[in-house]
Amino acid sequence: MKSRAGSSRRPSAGKPSPFWAIAQADLKGLFRSRITYGWLLAAVFIQVVRTLGSASSGTTSSVVSSGLSDFVYVWSLVITALAASSVSSEAGELADSILSKSVTRLDYVLAKFASRIAYTLICFSMVSAVLVGLALRLEVGDYSAIGLASAVLLVALAMVTLTALGVALSIALPSTVVAIVALLVLWYSMTILFPVVGLGFVSPGSMLGDLPGVITGAWGGGEWETAGGFIAISVVSLALSSAYFHSKDI
Repeated sequence: MKSRAGSSRRPSAGKPSPFWAIAQADLKGLFRSRITYGWLLAAVFIQVVRTLGSASSGTTSSVVSSGLSDFVYVWSLVITALAASSVSSEAGELADSILSKSVTRLDYVLAKFASRIAYTLICFSMVSAVLVGLALRLEVGDYSAIGLASAVLLVALAMVTLTALGVALSIALPSTVVAIVALLVLWYSMTILFPVVGLGFVSPGSMLGDLPGVITGAWGGGEWETAGGFIAISVVSLALSSAYFHSKDI
């Protein structure tokens, strides 16, 4: 049955809008998960061990670059699982429990994008803050403040792109497992294969290779292309998946 958008009633005074209600509930559920605590503890522990192990010979640029690469190659697995299961895991409940109420399809989709992206950025910020804080104490501080901030922001944009792609695939594909596998293939293709076909400016792997230079301040205009590419992919993912969800049968 083709489900139509919910009624156009406005939320009662004092109550959050459907968008905020869904986003807040989803975000709270994510931070109640043991996966989140396990991820954060493991990520922080690794950053502490890495920095302490580099105390005598490491440099700020090398330690920060190495720590940020964990998000692209390792912690992307956690983000992939959570993003690609955001909508497909609730497919059986959508028609009755969500779209039958005063919630439009756009409310639901935007709330899912907002909550999953916010979750990714919060976790990324916590871990990267520990990494950067410890790396700044190393004896060889080969960094510029602007370069260091730019490197962190570039990786944050890459994580936003990964999350946006995951939610989009979760909307487009009915199976959570298929969505996760598709996202893993796409992400590691972007990371490893894109430079081979001339798309290195949107390759997380190529970005990581440039991070030491970015952190020290010796960087050119290529990073702007990378940032613009990540933003474009995220926006297109949001737009296309929202349009598809608006017209699909539920």
